[in-house]
Amino acid sequence: MRYHSEDDFGLPESAFNFCSFWYINALAVSGRREEARDLFEHMLARRTPQGLLSEDLDPRTGELWGNYPQTYSLVGIVNSAMRLSRTWEDAL
Repeated sequence: MRYHSEDDFGLPESAFNFCSFWYINALAVSGRREEARDLFEHMLARRTPQGLLSEDLDPRTGELWGNYPQTYSLVGIVNSAMRLSRTWEDAL
């Protein structure tokens, strides 16, 4: 979630996808790579058949909400994929 407090629109019902990718990167950097990879795969499974994500996601149903396609979400996929990839040294 981007935030948990109520605003003029009420309590938020959807999760901001970029925050999920930020969390994936934080998990990976802190050494929790398996947990990060599991969450990354969960997020990838939410993409449309075209491989795109929206701005938000309903955490209960997995339904995509908000702006579509969302650049921040797509950048999040790329950043997290890079963070979770093996290094060149490990690959060679």
